[in-house]
Amino acid sequence: MTNAMRKIRLAGCVGIIAVMFSVPPVAAEKFNFKIASGHNASWHFIQITQTFFMPEVKKRVKERTGHDIEFTEGFAGAMVKPTEVLEGLQSGIIDIGVFCVCHEGQKLALHNFPMYLPFGPTDPAISIKATRKVYDSIPQLHQTLEKTYGQKQLALIPFESYNIISRIPMHGPADAKGRKISGAGPNLFWVEKVGALPLTITGPEVYTGFQSGLMDGNVVFVSIMDTLKLYDVAPYMIKIGFGSMTITPIHVNLRRFNRLPKEVQDILVEVGRDTEAYSAKYTQDMIDKYDGIITKNGAKIITVDEAGRKAWAQALQETPGEIAHKFDRESKIPMSEAMKAYVAATEAEGYVWPVRYKLD
Repeated sequence: MTNAMRKIRLAGCVGIIAVMFSVPPVAAEKFNFKIASGHNASWHFIQITQTFFMPEVKKRVKERTGHDIEFTEGFAGAMVKPTEVLEGLQSGIIDIGVFCVCHEGQKLALHNFPMYLPFGPTDPAISIKATRKVYDSIPQLHQTLEKTYGQKQLALIPFESYNIISRIPMHGPADAKGRKISGAGPNLFWVEKVGALPLTITGPEVYTGFQSGLMDGNVVFVSIMDTLKLYDVAPYMIKIGFGSMTITPIHVNLRRFNRLPKEVQDILVEVGRDTEAYSAKYTQDMIDKYDGIITKNGAKIITVDEAGRKAWAQALQETPGEIAHKFDRESKIPMSEAMKAYVAATEAEGYVWPVRYKLD
């Protein structure tokens, strides 16, 4: 090769390198998400969304990609009601939604599997870890969301343990017999099977329901006693420990998600999983805080002993299996598989159930 040819080749390489390094970087974009729920910021899962999920998504996307994320908030029913989040996401009215699957007992029957297993772990950390294992092991849970309802699950958030707020003291199942106790549909069998008279009632009706004598008890969380200021109409917090149920997800519209750059998609998924770890501690801290608050405000806390808790659970022993087999047979969904997987996952975390439900 002559010197002239070497010079020409060298000049060509230099030119190519110069062109490579002169290509401008991909321009930063701004992505705006409509994020909504029918619930307001008094609910802990909205607080978690606002204090962790949203700021973490904005921060990580900016730091790693240069893109900007903006959220248009539609909480407290500003865009969708509590029972409309699933459909709002499906239609694209909202981009990200936060809701309780308990409001979708028919469409998301399988996703309500924890509700059919009372007396599970009261520790939110165990509840969320076990629930995540079930989601990761049963493809239909994700397939139903993505293929039928056009949305992707980003995070799960646990509730506080369900207990009973009551007008009267209760120490075990005998005290609930004949009493009018309200709940949220799927959990009414928790009290019906011990002889209570089940009622369905909405949040705004709880105070007047107690005040008028319409009901004697309400299956709910400790924080609600303070939120609704029930001290004068229902002063007893009955710590029966029905369990912490992880039934509140954060979902994103799948079409919107698929249009995002891959690095932004990855961050949404990553923050979603980190939200789960954050929410376990947040929820437990909230339980501890509200125990102190309601005691200070005059609530009388009665903790049902292990014998009373076991007797109550034994009264329900047949029902979870009956519910599971009915769903298996009539709805063709793997409810028995999901419930057995949840029991196994909680036991792997060290939880001991007061009874063994007949799920086979």
